[in-house]
Amino acid sequence: MGNNEFEFRMEDRIKVSELLSRYCRIIDDKKITEEAIATIFAHEGRYIKPNGATAVGPKSIAEEESKVFSRFRGTHHITSDHIVDFEGDTAYLTANMTAMHLWAQGEGDPFSTESYFQAGGIFSAKAVMTDDGWRFSELSTRIVWRTGAGITFMAKVNKKD
Repeated sequence: MGNNEFEFRMEDRIKVSELLSRYCRIIDDKKITEEAIATIFAHEGRYIKPNGATAVGPKSIAEEESKVFSRFRGTHHITSDHIVDFEGDTAYLTANMTAMHLWAQGEGDPFSTESYFQAGGIFSAKAVMTDDGWRFSELSTRIVWRTGAGITFMAKVNKKD
């Protein structure tokens, strides 16, 4: 691999990795709009939730994520160990994730003395090169562990429709 090709792929790695960082920032800042999601997902991009439910397209993804994250007064997602592999103009990303969720008033487990839960998992994504740059054609989250208040509540809320 020549230096120019290596540099090209390094720039692409950064851009693909940054899509995930931008997604987490939109969620944590509670700025979940169709326009913001369209800067991350392709027109027919899919987000697959930990329970397997899927939202397709920026409008649907924004609506679903707004509904889910409205139950929290705050969230903080941290990602690490981003690995990006390429097949032509398609990139495959995996990253570890740890997230803190602070329940909003009236949400969560009303019998708990704690008002938060934490989760750890793995983001997996497929990104494609579009006319607007790199966009996710698919992003999924697999939860590996959870702890804190409201785990039973979350399981009920996140059941597949």
